[in-house]
Amino acid sequence: MVAFWAVKSQGWSSLIKPYVWTTMAIGTSVTLGDFICQFLERDKSSLKVEHDRFSSLPWWNYRRSLIMCTSAVLVSTPYSFTLARTVERIFPGKQSIQIAKKMLSNILMAPIGISLVFTSITLLKGQSLSDAQEKVSKDMPRTLFAGACYWPFVSFLNFRFVPLDFRPLVGSAAGTVWNIYMSSVANKQ
Repeated sequence: MVAFWAVKSQGWSSLIKPYVWTTMAIGTSVTLGDFICQFLERDKSSLKVEHDRFSSLPWWNYRRSLIMCTSAVLVSTPYSFTLARTVERIFPGKQSIQIAKKMLSNILMAPIGISLVFTSITLLKGQSLSDAQEKVSKDMPRTLFAGACYWPFVSFLNFRFVPLDFRPLVGSAAGTVWNIYMSSVANKQ
Protein backbone atom coordinates (compact mmCIF):
# COMPACT_ATOMS: atom_id res chain seq x y z
CA MET A 1 0.00 0.00 0.00
CA VAL A 2 2.84 2.40 0.84
CA ALA A 3 4.54 1.65 -2.50
CA PHE A 4 1.33 2.48 -4.35
CA TRP A 5 1.04 5.87 -2.64
CA ALA A 6 4.73 6.61 -3.25
CA VAL A 7 4.32 6.08 -7.00
CA LYS A 8 1.03 8.02 -7.07
CA SER A 9 2.49 10.96 -5.16
CA GLN A 10 5.38 11.31 -7.63
CA GLY A 11 2.96 11.85 -10.50
CA TRP A 12 4.41 13.14 -13.72
CA SER A 13 7.87 13.64 -12.21
CA SER A 14 8.35 9.86 -12.17
CA LEU A 15 8.02 9.93 -15.97
CA ILE A 16 10.83 12.43 -16.60
CA LYS A 17 13.71 9.95 -16.57
CA PRO A 18 11.97 7.37 -18.80
CA TYR A 19 10.88 10.16 -21.16
CA VAL A 20 14.42 11.53 -21.43
CA TRP A 21 15.76 8.02 -22.12
CA THR A 22 13.01 7.45 -24.69
CA THR A 23 13.81 10.76 -26.39
CA MET A 24 17.52 9.96 -26.55
CA ALA A 25 16.88 6.42 -27.78
CA ILE A 26 14.40 7.36 -30.50
CA GLY A 27 16.36 10.44 -31.61
CA THR A 28 19.56 8.43 -31.86
CA SER A 29 17.84 5.54 -33.62
CA VAL A 30 16.24 7.77 -36.24
CA THR A 31 19.39 9.82 -36.84
CA LEU A 32 21.58 6.72 -37.09
CA GLY A 33 19.04 5.06 -39.39
CA ASP A 34 19.07 8.13 -41.64
CA PHE A 35 22.87 8.27 -41.63
CA ILE A 36 23.09 4.59 -42.63
CA CYS A 37 20.38 5.12 -45.26
CA GLN A 38 22.31 8.00 -46.80
CA PHE A 39 25.46 5.86 -46.79
CA LEU A 40 23.62 3.06 -48.60
CA GLU A 41 22.14 5.54 -51.10
CA ARG A 42 25.44 7.35 -51.73
CA ASP A 43 26.12 5.74 -55.11
CA LYS A 44 22.69 6.35 -56.60
CA SER A 45 23.04 8.71 -59.52
CA SER A 46 19.66 10.31 -58.79
CA LEU A 47 20.73 11.29 -55.27
CA LYS A 48 21.49 14.98 -55.07
CA VAL A 49 23.32 15.97 -51.94
CA GLU A 50 24.31 19.53 -51.33
CA HIS A 51 27.74 19.20 -49.77
CA ASP A 52 28.15 21.09 -46.57
CA ARG A 53 31.15 22.57 -44.88
CA PHE A 54 30.06 20.85 -41.64
CA SER A 55 30.65 17.38 -43.06
CA SER A 56 33.78 15.79 -44.42
CA LEU A 57 31.57 13.06 -45.88
CA PRO A 58 30.54 14.13 -49.38
CA TRP A 59 27.48 11.86 -49.41
CA TRP A 60 26.04 12.96 -46.07
CA ASN A 61 23.33 15.63 -46.01
CA TYR A 62 23.37 16.74 -42.37
CA ARG A 63 20.24 18.86 -42.90
CA ARG A 64 18.29 15.76 -43.85
CA SER A 65 19.55 14.03 -40.69
CA LEU A 66 18.64 17.10 -38.64
CA ILE A 67 15.10 17.06 -40.05
CA MET A 68 14.77 13.35 -39.29
CA CYS A 69 16.06 13.86 -35.73
CA THR A 70 13.81 16.87 -35.12
CA SER A 71 10.77 14.92 -36.28
CA ALA A 72 11.76 12.04 -34.01
CA VAL A 73 12.28 14.19 -30.92
CA LEU A 74 9.29 16.50 -31.33
CA VAL A 75 6.74 14.15 -32.94
CA SER A 76 7.65 10.45 -32.72
CA THR A 77 8.84 10.45 -29.12
CA PRO A 78 5.75 11.99 -27.51
CA TYR A 79 3.50 9.72 -29.59
CA SER A 80 5.48 6.53 -28.93
CA PHE A 81 5.99 7.26 -25.24
CA THR A 82 2.31 7.99 -24.65
CA LEU A 83 1.17 5.00 -26.72
CA ALA A 84 3.49 2.57 -24.88
CA ARG A 85 2.35 3.79 -21.45
CA THR A 86 -1.33 3.78 -22.41
CA VAL A 87 -1.23 0.29 -23.93
CA GLU A 88 0.63 -1.04 -20.87
CA ARG A 89 -1.95 0.52 -18.54
CA ILE A 90 -4.88 -0.89 -20.54
CA PHE A 91 -3.34 -4.36 -21.04
CA PRO A 92 -0.97 -5.00 -18.13
CA GLY A 93 0.94 -8.25 -17.83
CA LYS A 94 3.12 -10.55 -19.88
CA GLN A 95 0.72 -13.38 -20.64
CA SER A 96 0.12 -14.30 -24.26
CA ILE A 97 -3.31 -12.64 -24.48
CA GLN A 98 -1.98 -9.34 -23.12
CA ILE A 99 0.97 -9.46 -25.51
CA ALA A 100 -1.39 -10.12 -28.43
CA LYS A 101 -3.60 -7.20 -27.39
CA LYS A 102 -0.57 -4.90 -27.11
CA MET A 103 0.68 -5.95 -30.54
CA LEU A 104 -2.79 -5.45 -32.05
CA SER A 105 -3.02 -2.00 -30.44
CA ASN A 106 0.32 -1.01 -31.95
CA ILE A 107 -0.67 -2.29 -35.40
CA LEU A 108 -3.97 -0.39 -35.22
CA MET A 109 -2.21 2.80 -34.12
CA ALA A 110 0.59 2.53 -36.70
CA PRO A 111 -1.21 4.54 -39.41
CA ILE A 112 -1.37 7.53 -37.06
CA GLY A 113 2.33 7.26 -36.19
CA ILE A 114 3.41 6.84 -39.82
CA SER A 115 1.21 9.76 -40.90
CA LEU A 116 2.71 11.96 -38.19
CA VAL A 117 6.24 11.07 -39.30
CA PHE A 118 5.62 11.66 -43.02
CA THR A 119 3.73 14.89 -42.34
CA SER A 120 6.29 16.34 -39.95
CA ILE A 121 9.24 15.50 -42.22
CA THR A 122 7.51 16.97 -45.26
CA LEU A 123 6.65 20.17 -43.38
CA LEU A 124 10.14 20.46 -41.86
CA LYS A 125 11.53 20.31 -45.40
CA GLY A 126 9.51 23.43 -46.14
CA GLN A 127 6.90 21.74 -48.27
CA SER A 128 3.15 22.36 -48.04
CA LEU A 129 0.45 20.54 -46.14
CA SER A 130 -0.97 19.29 -49.45
CA ASP A 131 2.48 17.83 -50.24
CA ALA A 132 2.35 16.08 -46.87
CA GLN A 133 -1.13 14.71 -47.59
CA GLU A 134 0.07 13.44 -50.96
CA LYS A 135 3.11 11.81 -49.32
CA VAL A 136 0.93 10.07 -46.74
CA SER A 137 -1.60 8.79 -49.28
CA LYS A 138 1.13 7.62 -51.67
CA ASP A 139 3.51 5.93 -49.24
CA MET A 140 1.30 4.90 -46.31
CA PRO A 141 0.02 1.54 -47.67
CA ARG A 142 3.47 0.21 -48.57
CA THR A 143 5.03 1.46 -45.33
CA LEU A 144 2.19 0.08 -43.23
CA PHE A 145 2.57 -3.32 -44.91
CA ALA A 146 6.34 -3.34 -44.34
CA GLY A 147 5.81 -2.43 -40.70
CA ALA A 148 3.16 -5.13 -40.26
CA CYS A 149 5.71 -7.67 -41.48
CA TYR A 150 8.58 -6.37 -39.31
CA TRP A 151 7.22 -5.06 -36.02
CA PRO A 152 5.04 -7.91 -34.66
CA PHE A 153 8.10 -10.08 -34.00
CA VAL A 154 9.97 -7.15 -32.42
CA SER A 155 6.89 -6.25 -30.36
CA PHE A 156 6.45 -9.80 -29.12
CA LEU A 157 10.02 -9.97 -27.86
CA ASN A 158 9.86 -6.49 -26.39
CA PHE A 159 6.53 -6.95 -24.56
CA ARG A 160 7.35 -10.45 -23.35
CA PHE A 161 10.92 -10.14 -22.12
CA VAL A 162 11.81 -6.47 -21.60
CA PRO A 163 10.81 -4.32 -18.58
CA LEU A 164 8.69 -1.27 -19.45
CA ASP A 165 11.38 1.36 -18.84
CA PHE A 166 13.85 -0.45 -21.13
CA ARG A 167 11.45 -1.18 -23.97
CA PRO A 168 12.26 2.05 -25.79
CA LEU A 169 15.95 1.13 -25.85
CA VAL A 170 15.32 -2.35 -27.25
CA GLY A 171 12.74 -0.96 -29.64
CA SER A 172 15.21 1.68 -30.77
CA ALA A 173 17.82 -0.92 -31.60
CA ALA A 174 15.31 -2.66 -33.86
CA GLY A 175 14.10 0.77 -34.85
CA THR A 176 17.45 1.69 -36.35
CA VAL A 177 16.90 -0.98 -38.99
CA TRP A 178 13.32 0.23 -39.49
CA ASN A 179 14.49 3.84 -39.68
CA ILE A 180 16.82 3.03 -42.56
CA TYR A 181 13.69 2.05 -44.47
CA MET A 182 11.64 4.99 -43.15
CA SER A 183 14.37 7.48 -44.09
CA SER A 184 14.45 6.12 -47.61
CA VAL A 185 10.67 6.34 -48.01
CA ALA A 186 10.28 9.68 -46.22
CA ASN A 187 12.98 11.36 -48.29
CA LYS A 188 12.06 9.89 -51.66
CA GLN A 189 10.72 12.54 -54.00
